[in-house]
Amino acid sequence: MTTLRQTGFPAHEELLLGSGLTAVVGALDAYTYLEHGAVFAGFQTGNLLLLGLNFGRLQLAEMGRYLTALLAFGIGIGLVQGLQHLLAKRQWDSQNVALWLDFSVLILVLATTDVVPNWVATALLSLAAAVELEGFRELLPNRNPRDMATTLLAVGHFRDRDARQRAKNGLAVMGSFALGAVLVAAFSKLLAGYTVLVPILLLAGLIFWQYQQNHRRKWKH
Repeated sequence: MTTLRQTGFPAHEELLLGSGLTAVVGALDAYTYLEHGAVFAGFQTGNLLLLGLNFGRLQLAEMGRYLTALLAFGIGIGLVQGLQHLLAKRQWDSQNVALWLDFSVLILVLATTDVVPNWVATALLSLAAAVELEGFRELLPNRNPRDMATTLLAVGHFRDRDARQRAKNGLAVMGSFALGAVLVAAFSKLLAGYTVLVPILLLAGLIFWQYQQNHRRKWKH
């Protein structure tokens, strides 16, 4: 089911953080699709589909961009898992490190816009998406329309309160994904390659918000 998982955060913070992170992923996918050759940063199923379509049409030269995204995403997953293992021994917060690593990669993409070729930018952005999705996998639900449909059906037919709450959470998160894409589309004509500023600003807002929440909890204790 599409639901936010328990991670030690209060429920409302889980929903806000999960929605914010999903908006960043939506913005990254929209940005790479519009500005870097119709490739997705995080939606690797979409890249596999497009890879298959190009292979079926024997458009072999076009396949490289999708292979690059898939490879970079896999490297990002491995990087995060290695960092989590290393940081656990030192009792550091791996999610904070993931946020800052993600932010640093996006800043690098912004700084090298119009300098590096598309495949390099795509690789960096796919790595950034992998860092976020793997680093916060407990907070980021599957954006699966089938799961959402099942949840909504449970609400309509069984008046299930838990299902109703899951549906609200799922709609909030899926809506956030769409919002990230909408923001990128709205600014893409004005900013072109620099539209990566949209996910950067969203991520900066999340970092600031999480810092405030952590500071508030420490102050209470």
